[in-house]
Amino acid sequence: MNYFEKQPIMPKKLMVVVTIILIFLSALFGYSFYEQEFMDKPVPANAMASHWALLICAVTALVAWYVSKIAIITKVEDEHLFVSLGKFGKTKVALKDIESVEDKKGNPAAEFLGYGYRVKLKQLGYIGRGKAAIELTIKDQKRTLVITTDNASSLKEALRYEHAATESL
Repeated sequence: MNYFEKQPIMPKKLMVVVTIILIFLSALFGYSFYEQEFMDKPVPANAMASHWALLICAVTALVAWYVSKIAIITKVEDEHLFVSLGKFGKTKVALKDIESVEDKKGNPAAEFLGYGYRVKLKQLGYIGRGKAAIELTIKDQKRTLVITTDNASSLKEALRYEHAATESL
């Protein structure tokens, strides 16, 4: 039994607002570059040079794109559990190394002080806006792994099903 979940970090409405603000800033700096380079307007004494405006425009556009795409991705396939936060913070765990899977009590976002890829003294967390969370104890690891999810029962079932299948081999 395979499992896949893509859990956005930010609510859609907030993501839209942040993306619009970043696009506006990108357009503002882009226009500053265009005005100086193509309209031959002089650079005022307190303005920024066109190459800085272009750089800020490009960086802001990249940040807007990344913010709109960021999500916690949880996959259970064959013999491994994969969890990542976009392109960063990837974790791969062999299912045979999972010692226990338990429901996480409380509010993980409050416990980890925010959303995203979080590290505590004895826990590593992929904390999104999921309704529930599970905590995995992994063999030879000092930290437990906490993953928020919208469907904890399906994720636990997939982990147990795949874990049982790998042990029977």
